Amino acid sequence: MSDSPSSGFILAEYVAPTIGCILSTLTFSAPIKSLLTAIKSGSLGNLNCTPWAFMTGNTIGWLAYSFITLDLFVFFANAPGLLISMWLNTGAMKLQYYEELVKRSASDNNSISGDDDDAISVQTAKMDCCQQLTPHELKVMQIVSIWIIILSTTSLIPVSSEEMKFIVGVAVNINLIFFYAAPLSTITAVIRTKNSASIHFWTMAMNTSNAFFWCVYSLAIQDYYILIPNGLGFLFGLIQVALYQCFPRSDALEGSDSVTALSGDEGNCTEQLNRSHYGDVPES
Repeated sequence: MSDSPSSGFILAEYVAPTIGCILSTLTFSAPIKSLLTAIKSGSLGNLNCTPWAFMTGNTIGWLAYSFITLDLFVFFANAPGLLISMWLNTGAMKLQYYEELVKRSASDNNSISGDDDDAISVQTAKMDCCQQLTPHELKVMQIVSIWIIILSTTSLIPVSSEEMKFIVGVAVNINLIFFYAAPLSTITAVIRTKNSASIHFWTMAMNTSNAFFWCVYSLAIQDYYILIPNGLGFLFGLIQVALYQCFPRSDALEGSDSVTALSGDEGNCTEQLNRSHYGDVPES
């Protein structure tokens, strides 16, 4: 009999995880276009940035798991994602800060008149914003702090490699479940408005496909720390697909990947901020 590996073995243990690595990077990259559009408009709009915070925790945990298990597929599936998540989270923080700055400067501008007073109001708004964390900053700091505690504990306290694998495996499972389920935080709004604009299509598609291939790989190597969260991720993905099909996106809210500028009296963010600082400038 030939000792060469079967085609099924090669597909399950090499082809599937290789595809999984590619899909993981595509999954992490899916929101890039939406964030670029949001930066251009000056507002996050309907863009849900919560999954990006869990993305950072997810990649940190799986990178640690890859070091413990010496699994190169897990490493290369998450290393690019950590870098991408850092950029996404930084962009979301900047936009939340900018939106708050515009709101405060607009409010101050309505109550104080005069060019000098306008300039002072903008500086006051900047100072107030700098003295507090944006909501997204707080989420990222909490998740990273939890992982610092987990990794420090498993590294400094004498534990066996199996115990370390168990602790990190369970922790990253919990984080990954939140990462996959985070888009479902908008499920109530989708059902209420009968509009799936808050579900990012490409993130949904990549998450579902990615989870499927990692399920195949985890079954082949019998690693249930990888199987359980990806199995749930595949299930969550199917639920999102069903919601997306049942409640089509509305053109009125869709815009560019659900990114809309601030509305009402605030108007365009950049225009409002310039007007509050320099006053109304007549057109030439």
